[in-house]
Amino acid sequence: MHENTEIRREGSNISYINARKATLGIDSSRYVVIPAGINFFHIAEHATGQVKGFRCRHSDACELARALEC
Repeated sequence: MHENTEIRREGSNISYINARKATLGIDSSRYVVIPAGINFFHIAEHATGQVKGFRCRHSDACELARALEC
């Protein structure tokens, strides 16, 4: 896989998420939704980057990430 694609898919490289949560005083989420292609999203564990699931719609991916938090 191309190097830029790998960098884009790593959840730890999404710095604006951590900055926004820090300003709002919100604890970091355990799972992040990462774009992985056209209409395709990975749900990955933030700490390890391990993909826990995938969905074709962003709203479904966010719903799965919230469900995994519990």
